[in-house]
Amino acid sequence: SEAPRTTRVDGWTQPASTDQGVSHVRLRAASAPPVPVSSTIRLGAIGQERALSAGTGVGPRLIGVARNISETAAAAQTLEQFQWKPTPAGGLIAAISFAADGAHGLRLGVVAKQLPGSATLRLYSQADPGTVFQISGQEVLQRIQRLAEVGGTGLDAQTWWTPDLGSNEVTLEVELPAGTVAGALDISIPRVSHIFENLSLPQEDEITTRINDSAACHLDATCYDAYANQRDAVARMMFTSQGNSYLCTGTLINDSSSSGTPYFLTANHCISSAAEADSLQTDWFYRTPTCNSRTLSSSMTRRLGGATLLFASSSFDMTLLKLNEAPPAGAYFAGWDAGSQLLSSAVIGLHHPSGDMLKISQGTLRGQTQCTTPSEGTVFECSGNSGNYYQVNWSQGITEGGSSGSALFNSANQVIGTLYGGSSSCSVSGASDFYGRFDRAFDAALKN
Repeated sequence: SEAPRTTRVDGWTQPASTDQGVSHVRLRAASAPPVPVSSTIRLGAIGQERALSAGTGVGPRLIGVARNISETAAAAQTLEQFQWKPTPAGGLIAAISFAADGAHGLRLGVVAKQLPGSATLRLYSQADPGTVFQISGQEVLQRIQRLAEVGGTGLDAQTWWTPDLGSNEVTLEVELPAGTVAGALDISIPRVSHIFENLSLPQEDEITTRINDSAACHLDATCYDAYANQRDAVARMMFTSQGNSYLCTGTLINDSSSSGTPYFLTANHCISSAAEADSLQTDWFYRTPTCNSRTLSSSMTRRLGGATLLFASSSFDMTLLKLNEAPPAGAYFAGWDAGSQLLSSAVIGLHHPSGDMLKISQGTLRGQTQCTTPSEGTVFECSGNSGNYYQVNWSQGITEGGSSGSALFNSANQVIGTLYGGSSSCSVSGASDFYGRFDRAFDAALKN
């Protein structure tokens, strides 16, 4: 007879001994060629109306907008920008600097059609050329090739998005191996994503005015040690889609054998394509070190390696990813429950509203309902007493844009849903939020 199916799994903490792989971020090697003189492409500020269009509604939090770059729109133009110089090893090296007035970060949309696998790409700011994000040509080509293999089309499926370094200037350096002719290179940067929102932590005098600060009625998750493990499962997400960049929240989840496979759960309305998944970068332990301290924990760790899309469905507004890099030591693989849940039972949410440090919401599972995908400019629409979503009412705390995709935990601290949206706010008591049901997604596909 068929073995009984696992429908409930406990959590598991990744041990410090887990292989973390080789970091892409490193000091420039002593053996590397000297920093080349770069050509510079300067962009003006974006209009204030583009930044203000981010809004504060529930959903992915818009933090960056696409900008077309005419100077590097095609390979031939890009090659003209590179000022190639010989390296001591007999190869070639050149760099292009991109700067944008008022930007708090820049992601470069690199389209690489021909690139030697043994080429080296480095990303850095001119202010700190000694600290680089370094990646091989082979890895860049493999990531773009994976997007084509899963049927990706359009410019997004041909693009590798560089990580955000949090600077208004970023330099892309390309080192070619000996024997490579620069003219054989087919690489362009037709777009950048201009990050207009300051994602760094505020100084003491900025705390009440910071754009990214969430609403006043949020609860600092660090104050609630009953959820110490679950806090270590949650990451703030940044990803790029069609050149625009967004924030959401995701949760690392365990499998039935505690294999350490980095499965990562979020919302379909955050990430629904392989290209969006590949652009993912995550901030772990992004919270205060002590209750209500309003400073960032020194344990905050960033991962820049992207993810692979495994499952995405608008029916439950749920997406399952596999991270391309191991999460940091101490990360918690949250447990989950794919069984039926008791109505009126206590639940909590752990999330990054407006991209802020980790918050907690406490409430009650009110019932089941059915939700429809909101069209442009409409609110979240849910109705009825059954369906693929849970209705939750909060007694303390709320959710905001950026909270999207965050997990709902039951009273046993196991994941039972992911945040779709709702109308909760500090000024409205008793408003509901809605979560895609993990049990429905599990039966449909996640059990595989």
